[in-house]
Amino acid sequence: MGRGQGKYNMLRPSIVFELPAFLTEVSALTDVDENTIACVHDEAASVYFVSLRDGSVLDSMTFSGPADMEGLTRVGNEFFALRSDGLVFHLGGRASRLSVRDTFWLDVPNKNIEGLGYDERKGLVLISPKDFVKGAKEGKDERVIYAIDPNAKEHVPSVVLRLSLEGLVEQAERKGIATPRRRKDDGQEVSSLKLRYSSVAVHPITDHYYLLSAADRTLLVVDRSGTLIDLVMLDEELLPKPEGITFMPNGDMWISSEGKGRTPVLARYAFQK
Repeated sequence: MGRGQGKYNMLRPSIVFELPAFLTEVSALTDVDENTIACVHDEAASVYFVSLRDGSVLDSMTFSGPADMEGLTRVGNEFFALRSDGLVFHLGGRASRLSVRDTFWLDVPNKNIEGLGYDERKGLVLISPKDFVKGAKEGKDERVIYAIDPNAKEHVPSVVLRLSLEGLVEQAERKGIATPRRRKDDGQEVSSLKLRYSSVAVHPITDHYYLLSAADRTLLVVDRSGTLIDLVMLDEELLPKPEGITFMPNGDMWISSEGKGRTPVLARYAFQK
């Protein structure tokens, strides 16, 4: 992976930690400091703080009852945690001292929302839906990223990125990037790329959007205008269901994968300028 500014060796992560079994369904990551990340997992409204020294859980805090938690991002000293139906918990404090400061619903047409990320340059919380809006053919092809102002009184989502699945496949083909393929009933081979977003993050150095799709085991990289930078097929053995992504200030990338019948993992990919 090296078509953008800087590169990663996606075949050889610099560190891989096995996470505890109770994080088998780890579903989101966010950076906390140079030695710590935070995560959530399906079925529990809890934030877990994980050491980047050895992958151990340093602390945890439960903020609500059992829930399908899918997204988490840090904004300053606060956190926003996302339930898949669009309910967002605004959390203040740190670790065992976290408390719910507010909750609000995301007013978007999507019904299955999995990812939150923070765009530090623009001061916006990014929202990545897993589903597409059903209806017109254009809706099936369209992939949208929304954003909200975390400091606004009313959290009204706006569209910050609108992508065409077909257009991304065409760009990939022009760049010589292989996409997943399937054979239709008539024997014709076509792309089977789904791009059902499980997480979103902004690179702190290149300023590109990074979008995980667990359904494809792909990592999509686009610039601010939506132009394709890269599309990477992730290692199925290491990352069977990649759900979380976050960056360190130096560009190092961390990706988590659910266990899916095995041990969940957290992998670091070193940024090479």
